[in-house]
Amino acid sequence: MTPYLIGKAILLAAFAGISSSTLVYPRQSNQTCSEIRQRVPWTSLTDNEKAAYIQADLCLINSPSKSGFEGAVTRWDDIQYPHVYQTVWAHGTGQFLPFHRYYMTVHERLIRDECGYTGNMPYWDEIAEIDDITTSALWGDDDSHFGSNGQDDYCVRDGPFANLTLRWVLDASTEDHCLTRNWNQEVLDKGTQPNIDKCNSIDNYTDAWLCWSQNPHFAGHGGIGGIMSDGTLSPGDPTFYLHHSYLDKLWWEWQNLNESRLYDMGGPNLPTFAGQNGTTPPSAAFTDYFGDGGNTTTLNHVLYMFDLAPNVTVGDIMDIRGPVICSEYV
Repeated sequence: MTPYLIGKAILLAAFAGISSSTLVYPRQSNQTCSEIRQRVPWTSLTDNEKAAYIQADLCLINSPSKSGFEGAVTRWDDIQYPHVYQTVWAHGTGQFLPFHRYYMTVHERLIRDECGYTGNMPYWDEIAEIDDITTSALWGDDDSHFGSNGQDDYCVRDGPFANLTLRWVLDASTEDHCLTRNWNQEVLDKGTQPNIDKCNSIDNYTDAWLCWSQNPHFAGHGGIGGIMSDGTLSPGDPTFYLHHSYLDKLWWEWQNLNESRLYDMGGPNLPTFAGQNGTTPPSAAFTDYFGDGGNTTTLNHVLYMFDLAPNVTVGDIMDIRGPVICSEYV
């Protein structure tokens, strides 16, 4: 059985008792935000705050796995798994932006709840540093930076994440390999303001998510390169979370340009491509997908993070000021 079919069977089993009629959005919740936490540019943090954030990720890297995922050794392996395993569902579909929005929140919960992080969540302000990736404030070999570019073998040999061992490979099995980077200014240039403006000019999500998934999304991944340029394995690089928080900020700004955009959702919920791990999308006849009841992503679509966090719907996370995310971008 292919990894896709195995994953399909597991996920269908997980949702066996859930139907689109039982997950109608909006769902009532007694939860409220005790505080709205700020998400801020990396450059706005002090060196001590940067070091605290990096130490929190190192805590996940050095803590034993709790998930029971076959092959997982650390909590860093655990947090990567939902992205690796669901890559063909989370890319090339309408849930692309909602999935990653919730995924950023799951990472935040882990470093807060298990590693004691108390600071603001940072994002990489890519448009401010787009002229030269080599001079980005991300890079440096001390405990308040993410290391630098890969060496001759593309492996990162300096900074807090030097010689980091990653495990997941494309079919969701494991094989030890290093954290790699291969900077590419030409690709980073795809995240220019005109390309962002192009996405902002699109009024409906059904068309806009495709725009966001292309140039602004691709720019940060390919600009850093190495593992980050791999759509499946990119969460192995700690910079992934800063890049996708920035992309989420762009989507949130798009949502706020018109009140009709805040809860606008659409796009296919079956993958539009085979995916990097060689798996094959199901036929068009497979329409009962994650609570949507058809091949269109809706607010009822379930975002699944295995046991790292509770299942929520797309509708639950559309407003980042709501009780699931409780955040704002500054």
